[in-house]
Amino acid sequence: MPYARINMAEFTSSAEAERTIAILRNDIKSVFPEIRAFACVETTETSALTISIYDDKEAADRAAAQRDKHHEDKNLTDLLTHEGDLRCFYVEEKHIDALLQIGS
Repeated sequence: MPYARINMAEFTSSAEAERTIAILRNDIKSVFPEIRAFACVETTETSALTISIYDDKEAADRAAAQRDKHHEDKNLTDLLTHEGDLRCFYVEEKHIDALLQIGS
């Protein structure tokens, strides 16, 4: 069953938040090879909420180790995580191309 992880990350500065998000925006598959869907919402200048979707819990667990490695050299002040089975997912097909272009 698809599995989702929601992370709330707080960074030490807006520059650090942008640096970290830019890495994910430019090549998320190199950081999380098994990721199937990803969204990042800037909630303040120094914080972001991310939603990551994987094929199953095992893939999400492997990604957690990759996430920890990715954050080793980042200046995070806090990281709060929620996760569980994905019970509903919707995207309007006619908007998929536009959504994929956000942040590119």
